[in-house]
Amino acid sequence: MYDTFRYRYLHAGMGLAADLRADAYEADDVPPPTGLLISRSLYLRLPADRVPYWLDAAWLAFGASLHAEQLIDGRALVLDVDAFTYPGADYRSEVAALALDGWIHRRFGLAACGAAVTYDPPSRRFSFTWPGPVAPFADELPPPGTA
Repeated sequence: MYDTFRYRYLHAGMGLAADLRADAYEADDVPPPTGLLISRSLYLRLPADRVPYWLDAAWLAFGASLHAEQLIDGRALVLDVDAFTYPGADYRSEVAALALDGWIHRRFGLAACGAAVTYDPPSRRFSFTWPGPVAPFADELPPPGTA
């Protein structure tokens, strides 16, 4: 059943927001015809009614990957994102990952993984924190002994 997760971060009059509507289901037909492979048997389906902006799609995929190891149990699992919008907030594509991360926390009852955002008023910038020793979208390997 599809449900909506409303991600909100407000600080010092600045804010980020995203609404994500998604469902999760096991699939027998692997791979799903329009799914992105996240890890082994975890797939992400993007909204079918519109072509998402490439940065939103990339960050949604990264958000799914944050919990890939906990979600994989041998059967194909599809995270089906039906809708994704930024309602009246500052736009940062990284929020797509935080929104899907929050939806996964709520849907599957998983512990927080460490993904977060803060706002620095003097520099007027948002700063994102991601779990693990490797930056998102980096092809480098983690330092020895940290993986």
